[in-house]
Amino acid sequence: MPHSFNRRDFIRSAALTGAALTITDSIKAFSSAKKDKVRIGIIGAGFRSHEHMGNFLQRDDVSITAIADPQQRSVDEALKVFAAYKRPEPAIYKNGDYDYRNLLKRDDVDAVVICSPWEWHSIQAIDAMNAGKIVGAEVCGAVKLQECWEVVNTSEKTKIPVMMLENVCYRRDVMAVLNMVRKGMFGELLHGQGGYEHDLRGVLFNDGKTAYNSGVDFGKNAYSEAQWRTEHNLKRNGELYPTHGLGPVAVMMDINRGNRMTKLSSIATKAKGLQKYIAEHPKGGANHPNAKLNF
Repeated sequence: MPHSFNRRDFIRSAALTGAALTITDSIKAFSSAKKDKVRIGIIGAGFRSHEHMGNFLQRDDVSITAIADPQQRSVDEALKVFAAYKRPEPAIYKNGDYDYRNLLKRDDVDAVVICSPWEWHSIQAIDAMNAGKIVGAEVCGAVKLQECWEVVNTSEKTKIPVMMLENVCYRRDVMAVLNMVRKGMFGELLHGQGGYEHDLRGVLFNDGKTAYNSGVDFGKNAYSEAQWRTEHNLKRNGELYPTHGLGPVAVMMDINRGNRMTKLSSIATKAKGLQKYIAEHPKGGANHPNAKLNF
C-alpha cells in the first residue's frame, strides 16, 4: 500500500485548528488561524510508524518534534529514519509505558499519530484529546466496544477530532472505485462485501532478532509485533482486524454520513494455520511448546 492514510487531510486538519489549545474547565474552540508548519508527536515507534515518519519527514510543512516508546530498540530503529532523511532528531520519551503523557504536555506538538499495540490505542487517544492534541490513531483503535464510546465521548467533549488511519480506504484502486460510486456509475448501492486476507504467520512469530519470517517465538522472546499481537490470536476468537474490509464499504455506503449500521455479525473459524506453521517451521517442530498451544 503506497500510503497508510490520507496524510494531506490529516495535516490540513491540524493546520487549520492551530496549536494554541489549552484544556480548561470549559474547552475552548479551535483557532481558525492557518499554520505554516504542523508539529507531530509519534506515540509508538515500531516499524508501523516508520512509513508515517517517512511521509512526514519528506514535507516542508511538517516536523516531528517528539516520539515516545518504552523500548530502546524501537527508538534506535526510528532514529535511523530521521537520519535517512537528514532531519533533526526529535525529543525522546522512553521511560516506561506512560512517558508518552509527558510528550502530550509539550507546546510544540499539535497532533499525534498513535502506532502502539492495539490495547493502548483508545487510552492514548483519550489522553491526547484531553491534552488538546489532534489524534490520528492506527487501527484497530479499540479492543472493546465500550472503548469506542469512550473515544467518541471524549472527542465530543473536547471538540478535538480523532481520525482512524485505515490505510485501505486510501489505496488507489479503492479510491478509484469510491470515485465511481460518488459519480453514480453503479446506481444505488444495495450490497457491499469486504474482507481481509493476509498471511500473517511470518509477522506473528519470529526469532527475537529479526522481525519477520525468522522463527516461531512470540511474546517476551520475540521482536516487534510478535511481542504483543500474537497474544490476541491466542486469547481472542474473532475478526481481530475488521476495518480493512469494513472501511472502504462503509465510506462507499455513507455509513455515519446519512446511513448507519443497525446490526453487525461476525463469524470466525479455528486458527489452525498457526499451529501448522510452528510445527512445519525449521526452527519449530511438532514438539515445540508453541506448537501445542490452542490458538
